[in-house]
Amino acid sequence: MDDIDADSLKGAAEHLIDTLQDPAAIILGSCPGEGKVSLVAAFTPTVVGLGIQAGKFIGPIAKLCGGGGGGRPNFAQAGGRKPENLPSALQKAREDLVSLLAEKTS
Repeated sequence: MDDIDADSLKGAAEHLIDTLQDPAAIILGSCPGEGKVSLVAAFTPTVVGLGIQAGKFIGPIAKLCGGGGGGRPNFAQAGGRKPENLPSALQKAREDLVSLLAEKTS
């Protein structure tokens, strides 16, 4: 999501997590300005119950974008300084999340 500020990204994630059926996991990213990256992770109670926490999940993804972050088990925000790395970071987030969910539910 290009040019979306952190508050709007947070609002979009909250809307999606409230709209989707549990279980659901949302990872959103944006480049709100030159040299800036914003990331948000939101997980439903079932996902958190599997031991996958948004605050712990988002940190390594943010590092790929030259930043860091954290938050609660169900919701986390992060930032970075390398927007050119955002597409690959989001791809890694997707792959890691799919892998974790498959591992925890098998």
